[in-house]
Amino acid sequence: MIQLPEKTRKSLDRLVKNLKTRDSVSSISLFGSWSRGDAAPSSDVDLLISDGGNFNYEYVERLEQNGTLIDLNFVPQKWITGPVPSEIDQKIYEAYILYDRDWALTNTKEHMTKSYYTPERLGIRAESYVVDADIYLSRATSAQARGDIESAKVFATISAQAILKIIIEACKQPISSSRYIETLRRAAEQLSKTSLFANYLSIASLDSLDEKTVEERLGSFKAVWDEISSFTKINAPLLNSVHFKIRTKLNYYTAPAFLQGMILRSQALINEGAYQETAHYILNVLVDMLENYAWLKAAEQNIRLDYTTLFRSLKGFKQKPSTIHKNATKALGIESLDEKHVEKTVALAKQVVLEVRGQRKALLSGVG
Repeated sequence: MIQLPEKTRKSLDRLVKNLKTRDSVSSISLFGSWSRGDAAPSSDVDLLISDGGNFNYEYVERLEQNGTLIDLNFVPQKWITGPVPSEIDQKIYEAYILYDRDWALTNTKEHMTKSYYTPERLGIRAESYVVDADIYLSRATSAQARGDIESAKVFATISAQAILKIIIEACKQPISSSRYIETLRRAAEQLSKTSLFANYLSIASLDSLDEKTVEERLGSFKAVWDEISSFTKINAPLLNSVHFKIRTKLNYYTAPAFLQGMILRSQALINEGAYQETAHYILNVLVDMLENYAWLKAAEQNIRLDYTTLFRSLKGFKQKPSTIHKNATKALGIESLDEKHVEKTVALAKQVVLEVRGQRKALLSGVG
């Protein structure tokens, strides 16, 4: 039985009881840190909800109930009853089932438990990491060629991060958004690949951080959130007309409960002295939030957004006085870049991607 704090358990019981009354909901399960047993007091509760509604993407809603922050991860029911997309492999593998109307999740969970570390399933997930790494490395190279060194730096970091998930998988470790650095460090040490870990810290500029720096970055993140949240509220009719995926992501990111959880988790990491982890956590959340905001902003101005030059776009939008670009670069620590540094960063990211790509079969061959 999963051990949850009494207040959290009561909030969860009430929520599950309510969700079970919806005809479209077929299963509910707990996943993430509380399911794995490595939750911290600042960790939110993650629920995977299979829903028969008319949508084709995973989307997340955040609730705050009696002081408990809960993320509702809705996925199409066909993802549970049919072929399972690799992006939810870990969620199903970790699932602690709370409700399963037709036993579909129970059966899928049983199959995933047996197949999660098979060569076939590992290969599918590894291929998805390679694809992501290639996409972001291509963006980084293109942004660099076009003079947007801020985008080049960020995309090179995300590219290396994606491919290094293979190292974590090779050591049978969970991939966590707020424990990525520590997990990668342990995995690199276990595999005698510490140079890859050191290279990643260099690519992401995480090798020399202190408490003051990450506190300032968190403050800059809050300033960006304030402005994006305000813009989204003002443009609610436009938001309701855009793509489902953009709309649900911005609704999630601009919810006050999201900011509350983001600050709580970041502050907890800072208090632990995990400054690299904090900066990395901010980067992942902020870049995704900025990409979705930029899409909405481009729709408002009826222009085509080029994700490759994200930061140039943020700076160039026709708008009332805005500090989003300024605060975003501060939050990511990229406000004072030079071309030579970014050139080396992109080259190092390419080296990391090529090295792990070339060794992925060997790295994963011993898993099982």
